[in-house]
Amino acid sequence: MSFLDEGFMPPEACVQWCQLRSYDLHVLDDGVLVDLDWWNTHLERAGLDTRLRGRNLDGAIVSHGGATVQRNDLRIDTELAEGEDKSLGLLFLCAAWQGSHKNRKAMRRFPDVKDPHLARPEMNPVAKTLAVLDRCIKDRVVPELPNGSWSGWPDTPGVGMSLMATFLWASKASVTGGRAQLIDQFGVSTLIHEGWLEDPAVTGFTRRRYDRYVELLTSWATDIGTSPELVEMWLVQRWSARVREARDGRLAEPTLF
Repeated sequence: MSFLDEGFMPPEACVQWCQLRSYDLHVLDDGVLVDLDWWNTHLERAGLDTRLRGRNLDGAIVSHGGATVQRNDLRIDTELAEGEDKSLGLLFLCAAWQGSHKNRKAMRRFPDVKDPHLARPEMNPVAKTLAVLDRCIKDRVVPELPNGSWSGWPDTPGVGMSLMATFLWASKASVTGGRAQLIDQFGVSTLIHEGWLEDPAVTGFTRRRYDRYVELLTSWATDIGTSPELVEMWLVQRWSARVREARDGRLAEPTLF
């Protein structure tokens, strides 16, 4: 652990909240309502054969309209992404889940994964991104590619590090600090509010900063006797609760925060 994080312990509210929740029920069953038509229309316009699906209220898989996608669906063998490139389908399913989540900072955004600097017009425009995604799934680590960016993250046009972190979690990949975890601006804002000494802007996180973040979540989870995913969820929901309190005052829903 970084010497800057030594003695930085999980708040009591985090301990209580995590100990009252289970991984299967609160992490894996964390579902969002996804507008499948919006995503599939954008995928079609982008010339990609990937299509997203979801589940209706009866649990049946559907291809149109609003449908539920759970965090448990974000996995390599998911039934909710169709197309030739499995890793690309998983990436867009992660983007749909993340961008539709009511408690997270991420907004609905269609990632343009095409390489804007093709050497030849006949080259596959998504080859660069696919190479990284496929390596993540195959090796379950962030690949060290020769064309990696200055930040330590591999060059994946249009993806961004927050979405990449979600994809890494779905791929069961690991980084230096432990298993890859989601990272959201709300969650990092809570950490800063609680006293974490780090740059508060998630968009500026390098690989080294992300590794430190994962290591901290893993350490807190070990201290509490829970999973890093629940710690990350508490961080995100804590900030959302603060926002609701500021907006609604005494009318805000009571929480354990």
